[in-house]
Amino acid sequence: MKLLISTLLTLLCLHANTSFPELFSQLGTPLYKADRLFAKLPEDASYSQLIKAYHINQDRALEIHERGNKQVYFKALRSLNKEYENILRVLKRELHNAIKTNDYPRFLTICNAGIDALYEQKSFETSVFQYYLSHKQQGKSAYLDKRIRTDKAYEKHYGADISSHAVSERSSSHHARQNPLILLTTTWCGQCKKAKRFLRKNGIAYTEYDAEKSSKGRELMKKHHGTGYPTFIIGNESRSGLSPRWLSDRLY
Repeated sequence: MKLLISTLLTLLCLHANTSFPELFSQLGTPLYKADRLFAKLPEDASYSQLIKAYHINQDRALEIHERGNKQVYFKALRSLNKEYENILRVLKRELHNAIKTNDYPRFLTICNAGIDALYEQKSFETSVFQYYLSHKQQGKSAYLDKRIRTDKAYEKHYGADISSHAVSERSSSHHARQNPLILLTTTWCGQCKKAKRFLRKNGIAYTEYDAEKSSKGRELMKKHHGTGYPTFIIGNESRSGLSPRWLSDRLY
């Protein structure tokens, strides 16, 4: 986004005599497109006031541009960008909460606004895809279906052809055939607690063994040559330390 703003400012200087609609057409800046996407979201106490303020400040920025005050306009754009990023943070938090509480209708209303910038973080995008595919029988999202199809390795990651209603059933059965996840932890390990929060948040089932206090845990740690905590075991493969990508590649 910082690069986008830098490019925006450079092009504005190069096109000082160009009207805003033409310049906007060239840049396609998400700062103004976002206002239309935000408008697709339902009213909600967690973000609606932020979106209303964003809309007002966007209009003010356009008015400043029309008056030709470049310095003030650049300042307005930087301020608008901060508001934009804050709204994205709030929306990501709301999606996390919807997944955590299994509120699928709320999950869909946020996803269906089609805000691409929400999914720039791969681990977050993966958790959204996984939750959607496991609940798709409750309602489809053309937007998410399209995003999943554009994932270069979606079939490897999610084990399904998303073009049919049977996707969620195939996806679930694919998941059921996989080896269960075993987690080796210790009571004093802070990273172990973080790993368990991640697994619960993403609805990933696991069996936990204390690698110091239980004979089974000590046996598995030795067998899989664990080098630290937490250690994840899936079938004959193991990894010490949390890696969402490693888990996704082996569980789905």
